Amino acid sequence: MKPASQQFSLLDVAGAAQRAEIVRAKGQGALAGIRDNFFRGLREWGYRTKLYGHRLKGRHPVQLLFSPDDPAPGSAVMGSALLGGEMMAGEASLPIDDNFWKLLTISGAEAFAYAHRFHWLQDLAQVGDQREARAVAERLTRGWLAIGQDYDPAIWAAETLARRLIHWLAHAPLVMSSGDLVYRSSILLTMARQARHLMRVLDDADPGLPRHYTAAALTMAGVLLPGGQAWRLKGVKALDRQVTAFVLADGGPASRDPSDAIRAMQLLILVRDSFVGVKGEPPAFLQMALDRIGPFVRSLRHGDGSFAGFNGVSAEGGHGVDALLAASDARGKPIENAAHAGYQRMALGRGCVIVDSGPPPAPELSSHAHAGTASFEFSHGTDRIIVNMGPGPESGPLASLHGLARTSAAHSTLIIGDRNSCRILDDGRLGDGVRSVTTSREAGPDGTLLEVAHDGYVKRFGARHVRKLYLRPDGNRLDGADILTTTRRRGMGSGEVLLRFHLHPAIKPREDEGGVIFLETRSGSLWRFTVEGGAARLEESLYLPRPADMQGTHQIVVRLDRSDGLEMGCVWALVRVSGKI
Repeated sequence: MKPASQQFSLLDVAGAAQRAEIVRAKGQGALAGIRDNFFRGLREWGYRTKLYGHRLKGRHPVQLLFSPDDPAPGSAVMGSALLGGEMMAGEASLPIDDNFWKLLTISGAEAFAYAHRFHWLQDLAQVGDQREARAVAERLTRGWLAIGQDYDPAIWAAETLARRLIHWLAHAPLVMSSGDLVYRSSILLTMARQARHLMRVLDDADPGLPRHYTAAALTMAGVLLPGGQAWRLKGVKALDRQVTAFVLADGGPASRDPSDAIRAMQLLILVRDSFVGVKGEPPAFLQMALDRIGPFVRSLRHGDGSFAGFNGVSAEGGHGVDALLAASDARGKPIENAAHAGYQRMALGRGCVIVDSGPPPAPELSSHAHAGTASFEFSHGTDRIIVNMGPGPESGPLASLHGLARTSAAHSTLIIGDRNSCRILDDGRLGDGVRSVTTSREAGPDGTLLEVAHDGYVKRFGARHVRKLYLRPDGNRLDGADILTTTRRRGMGSGEVLLRFHLHPAIKPREDEGGVIFLETRSGSLWRFTVEGGAARLEESLYLPRPADMQGTHQIVVRLDRSDGLEMGCVWALVRVSGKI
């Protein structure tokens, strides 16, 4: 048998190759983080003083100029629970009574954030009885005003405050429809006070999407509250700066989490529509960013509309993706070569392959990133076949799955010695490992060939992983080769080399003689998996279409044959065949 690196030499892929290299962005450094935390703590001490309370005084807005429609629908189920007197937040179910806000501090971080960010207004907006929804919203908001109007380091944390302002402004009909003028005046007053504080703490939020929230909230307050010109000017500058830094040229987010792109889309739509609602001219960069994000979001979706499970996004994507795409006015087709964000898409016939072809994001943006470089997902029509495990919950009884889902073994890729291609540090960030990823893409009459190579195992094992994927024009055959190359005379040591192909729970697998594995899809089509250069077997696995939803499934595990030379690898094929199991 030819070496795995030469197995595709006979395939006709004559055409111009597109090549790219992505190098992992450097972090801000430990000293910078320590310095920022020190000065932030010093400022927070000052915010607690009575003098600072006086500095938050200013012009009292007497009305809200407009309330934009939130393009992201909430959960009608959670909204109905609120009407029934219960707030469901993560694993907590909190009774809505006179002690609700006081007892919230002992209900866990997830419940605290959900309540104080007023995310539940999205859910209330989905229930049929809007009159009762307004009554519940007013009751909860009155309770919050009793404890939250003055500075509190947790309640007024930059991101929490920003999200609260956004939800108040976007769902003002729920919280401000009361005929009680004193109550409505109190809401407008605390909006203005919080906007003045937000002016000072824009950059105290964590890097990445949290700073989008702070900039968007300040901009919306400046546009929708009378006398907010200073807030609007500073907010627009900050949002422009954040969009430039976070939304890459191909529309992908610098965090590499596709769900961040979806959330950024929601924020940009709200800001744009706020300008339009007061008959103002939205800054041009808003729609330009939306026009980039839309095609990127579409590129991460399979034929059934679900998302490929990379770097924290759930299968359904969340946040009402279809509604957001429609509201964005971004009409572009799915991007195939997202060379900046580090994703590749091959869609031929009814087949669709989506590949993680990038290094982890900068350390400060990597707390939710996965060590899944060179992993892929494959679907055919509406049948999901090869998947990654998906995102795990950060709290609750299944919280241990959060770390497991981020490992390389939870992805459909190659693993050496049961080690991650990037270290997952104790603080949750991704450390050493993949620094550089190179891709080569070539289309020809017989299909598209994609090659992805990364250096995640070079320091520990002296081995570079090269993955080749070749999709035929009808989408009924996917060929692959996984190769490890090294310059060490002793080869790659004794670390076991495994390939994992996680299967969607709808797949019915069966091992046949000679290491052949057959897969039957939900629609009844039959696929055959074969491999040369390794032995394949079926093992149990897990699938997480959403963080709190664990489903049992299977995975194909290939143990590569050992080699004492400078190269080892295997070739495999997934082919649609006739008949059923």
